[in-house]
Amino acid sequence: MDTAEKKLIELSVGGDVEAFETLIQSHQKKVYNIALRMTGNPEDAQELAQEAIVRAFTSIGKFRGDSSFSTWLYRITINVCTDFLRKRNKVTLISMEQGAASNDNQQGLQIEEESPGPDELAEKKQLKKLVRDAMDALSEEHRQVLILRDILKLSYKEIANTLKVNEGTIKSRINRARAGLKKIVMQRSELFKDYVVKYDRKGGIS
Repeated sequence: MDTAEKKLIELSVGGDVEAFETLIQSHQKKVYNIALRMTGNPEDAQELAQEAIVRAFTSIGKFRGDSSFSTWLYRITINVCTDFLRKRNKVTLISMEQGAASNDNQQGLQIEEESPGPDELAEKKQLKKLVRDAMDALSEEHRQVLILRDILKLSYKEIANTLKVNEGTIKSRINRARAGLKKIVMQRSELFKDYVVKYDRKGGIS
C-alpha cells in the first residue's frame, strides 16, 4: 500500500467523504464489472455497485491492511452480489472469458470472436445461454473463483486474499470449477461438443 492510499484510508476512517471518493475512484469500474458479471443486469449491477461502495465506506474502520484495499473492496462486492443472488435465487452471468492460466496451463471457456453470420450469431446466443445455465448449476464458491480468475484476471494470491482461502485451495477450486462447468455444458448440448472439437484443433480447451 502506497503512502497516498494509506493517507486516504486514514482520512476515510475519520469520516472524510471526499477522501473516500478519491480512494474509490480507481476501483469503481471493477466493482461495477463484478456486479454486472454476477447479475447480468446493468441496472442491478449499478445498484449493487453503489451498495458495495456505501458498505465499504461505512465499514472502512474495520479495514486492517492485511490485504490490499482493492482486495478488501472486491470481497465486499462479491458478498453484496451473493446476498442479492441468494434472494433472487438465480444467477445470470453474461459470459465467461478465456482463463488467464499462465501458471496451470488451463483455460476458461471462450466463444470464438470472428465476423459472425446470422446462423453463427444464433449459435453463439445458444452457447451463452448454456454457459449461464451451467454457471447457475455450479456451487457458489465455484462461481466466485471463476469470476475472479477467468473474468477479472486476478492472481491466485489476490483471489486467496479476497476469499480468505489459501492459494492451494484456490487452485484446486478453480480446476474443479472449470471442469464442472465444462462437464455440465457438454452434457446439455451436442452443439457445444462441436465447439470443443474445433478448439481442440486450435490448441484451445480440451
